[in-house]
Amino acid sequence: MLYKIPRLYDSHGHFLATGQFASGLHLGSLQKAEDLASVDENNPAFLRGEWLVGFGWNEKHWPTPPHKDLLDKLFPNRAVFFARKDGHRSWVNSKALEYFGIQSENGILIEKDHLRAWDQLPNYTKTQQRAHILSACKEYNKGGFTHVRDLTCSESLWNLLVEMSDSKELTVALEENYTTHDLNDLDHMLALCLQAKKAETSYLRMKGIKLFYDGTLGSQTAYLSKPYYGKTSEGQGSALWPLEQVEEVIKKTWAAGLEFSVHVIGDQAAHDMVALARKISAAGAVGRLNLEHAQILRPETIQMMKPLHVRCHMQPCHWLSDQVWLKEKLSDLYRYVFPWEALKNAQIPMSFGCDAPVEPPSFWRNKKALDESVAAGIKKFTGDIAVIHSHPDKNFADSYSVIEDGIVKEIVFDGRRLEL
Repeated sequence: MLYKIPRLYDSHGHFLATGQFASGLHLGSLQKAEDLASVDENNPAFLRGEWLVGFGWNEKHWPTPPHKDLLDKLFPNRAVFFARKDGHRSWVNSKALEYFGIQSENGILIEKDHLRAWDQLPNYTKTQQRAHILSACKEYNKGGFTHVRDLTCSESLWNLLVEMSDSKELTVALEENYTTHDLNDLDHMLALCLQAKKAETSYLRMKGIKLFYDGTLGSQTAYLSKPYYGKTSEGQGSALWPLEQVEEVIKKTWAAGLEFSVHVIGDQAAHDMVALARKISAAGAVGRLNLEHAQILRPETIQMMKPLHVRCHMQPCHWLSDQVWLKEKLSDLYRYVFPWEALKNAQIPMSFGCDAPVEPPSFWRNKKALDESVAAGIKKFTGDIAVIHSHPDKNFADSYSVIEDGIVKEIVFDGRRLEL
């Protein structure tokens, strides 16, 4: 099958991290923790300042769980930070814990501790960041994409992107969002957003503020309305923010004329955010709400979205990774998983993305997931994937991609034919 798609859009990704991990230390092939003994800790591509940084480990089939003691033994002279495949936890050594001022018996940091630690890592050099940006462009172009919505902006990244946009080095058009981890940094993040909006370019836009309201299904930290595996002992996950604090974030973000984006994977997390947005809207505040992932949505939650300026950003490719345990883990809630057809029928706007580097940026993997998930009881998507995967603004870096049977045949970005 051949597709020619204008402004092929990945609506949820982590742009700089995609470039970092494409050219850095990737740990996805580890069969056991002890395999780290083969890592060259002096490889400049693996270093962030003097820190050893890697990504992609998954302990699911390891004989023993990860522990800081092994990192202390293998890398006694370096602080170590290894992010897990899902991007929601990290494995660090004692030197790193001392630097962060965090207590952890095993060296595993989860959710907010992980995210705060990530933000405290030493900056890459400008030369490294430029290389990572070019690497990220290449990775997204390989998947067919010309437009990317990035959820992890930083001040240094924005400034360098402006430079590279002006010099026409970018081969993707980017929408950027700052992530806030608590109320203490919100005003600073809002100020950065407003400052950035004054420096937008033809390839670069600033959209707003994002926060994590829950975690992931793999780690059982996504916030569900019923227990995992249908067993009370397994818990339901939990919210990472008090609702009154999220309310303050939304009000301030909307008052600044910015979009509010929120990570919601569990059905209860999504329901909380939709109900809160309705409450704020009923009091007279108006703004755009982006639900990131929206992997499980109850029918009543979808109906509640209708009066809102809301868009759901979904990643069908997560089904390819999660399918082996999804039905068992979600139990009764499985019937509400990946509700792209229900959203289409309710006329709720949505866009598709890939969540790189958690999943590879690939239009075709999303198509594959939509096709194959039907056999697993996911309602068939009867919409047009080319439309859902196209950036809605025709005036934003006019481009197109040609993909045939999974092969990217041609990309024209803002009038430039890219080498594949």
